[in-house]
Amino acid sequence: MPGPDDVEIGAALAGGPLRLSLARVLAFSGGPLDEPGWPQRNLHTDIDKAREAGLDHIIASGTQSEGLLITFLIDTFGGAWYGSGNLEVRFLKPVRVGDVVRPGLRWTGKEHGADGLRLTAECWCEIEDGSRVLAGTASCTLPHPRDTASRA
Repeated sequence: MPGPDDVEIGAALAGGPLRLSLARVLAFSGGPLDEPGWPQRNLHTDIDKAREAGLDHIIASGTQSEGLLITFLIDTFGGAWYGSGNLEVRFLKPVRVGDVVRPGLRWTGKEHGADGLRLTAECWCEIEDGSRVLAGTASCTLPHPRDTASRA
């Protein structure tokens, strides 16, 4: 979890990459694995359904990229994310099966307050060519460190 000295406004962090393979996309969007006729037919699992939606290929669900970003934010902010994390995103372009997605953030603010250190960041997921597939903002308040000396 970052501390005040770890956050430099304008500095960027990158998370680990994830390839959205066909197996991963089908498992996520295909419905219950034991369902007869699995996977469910939709634009994430079936080329004909994707074409009906105006696409030339099946695409990963946007929430798969968003989930990767949230995992990165939890890794960055630690347990504080669960109590005070906030994320707002917009989906910019579809992710094709096989694309490698990587989350990132750039620190935009830090403010000391009564509850702790409030950090804000521009955040995104991008694919290998550097184009962003989702973008938004994240913020989280890191609580003040406990004064362990006063409890000794």
